[in-house]
Amino acid sequence: MNIGELIDGRYKIIQLLGKGGFGETYLVENLDQPGSQYAIKRFTFPSINSGFAKAKELFTREGQTLKRLTHEQIPKFFRTLEVNQDFYLIQEYIEGNTLSEEIQPGKQLKENEVRDFLDELLRILDYVHHENIIHRDIKPENIIRRKNDHKLVLIDFGAVKEIVAQTTLQRLPTQVSTLGYTPPEQIAGRPKFNSDIYALGITAIVALTGMEAHDLPYDKDDEVDWQSSATVSHTLASILNKMVRQDYRLRYQSVKEILNDLDHLIAQPIPQSSQNTNTITKLINPDPRSQELSTQMNLFSLLVFVIIIAIFYAAGLSRIINQKPPKQQSFLIEKSFDGKNSGVRSQNIA
Repeated sequence: MNIGELIDGRYKIIQLLGKGGFGETYLVENLDQPGSQYAIKRFTFPSINSGFAKAKELFTREGQTLKRLTHEQIPKFFRTLEVNQDFYLIQEYIEGNTLSEEIQPGKQLKENEVRDFLDELLRILDYVHHENIIHRDIKPENIIRRKNDHKLVLIDFGAVKEIVAQTTLQRLPTQVSTLGYTPPEQIAGRPKFNSDIYALGITAIVALTGMEAHDLPYDKDDEVDWQSSATVSHTLASILNKMVRQDYRLRYQSVKEILNDLDHLIAQPIPQSSQNTNTITKLINPDPRSQELSTQMNLFSLLVFVIIIAIFYAAGLSRIINQKPPKQQSFLIEKSFDGKNSGVRSQNIA
């Protein structure tokens, strides 16, 4: 589509905002409301497709679902359109830059910067999940820092693209995923709420390491092995590791669980960091056996300390007792010697 072209006879295209595998996003002006600007996402389909009717039904239904979202850090969804077998999603235009301009390859963000954006996005995500919606495509390109207040805005929900892929283009759900950000269960077509948690955790790790998501290394257990490439506290590393576990059953099960752990971290000053945090202190869900062993070791250390003090005390007391007689004896000898000298002096005087 070209600049100046009209969509549905009233939405005038001003600028191409972005383009992907499922269509384009345009900045448009509503000619019925001069001066009002919107973002329109266009999803293109083949002219003849047996799944078109089903796709239109699901697309419209998903649009109604997105209209329920009224969070200030999520674009408002206004309506859906179908024009010449192309689907359009009309939503609020958010002016600003995507987080991908802040998170760049080779650039490592500081821990406090990552903690701040992680906390902000988790609170948005908590609202989304409360509305029973999975975003499905969280990555830096789908997060905008709004120009007027610098708040983060979560955009481009992936459910619509998944509907398009499955019902009309006959593509597998893997085609909707973003390499490096999508967890195994979502690639397999079974997204969970904590699939979004995984993607957000990868976003934070990419910010800390300065690496591309698809370049992150994995250990022998197929877990993301990133700590040696970042300067990060043990506590935040533990939180992120739990967010990006490959098995969704071992991940955080809800956003609120992460927020509880993160709130404790934010309330504390950042501890001395180490470049190598491979040996992560198990601050999240510690092993009870480790706690019991630690208690026993503390008691043992205390007992050894008391015994050492007792030995030193006994040795000192014994030394004092043994040294008293020689001192007294020496004193008597000195007195005796002085007495004799005194007698001699008296005789000499006489």
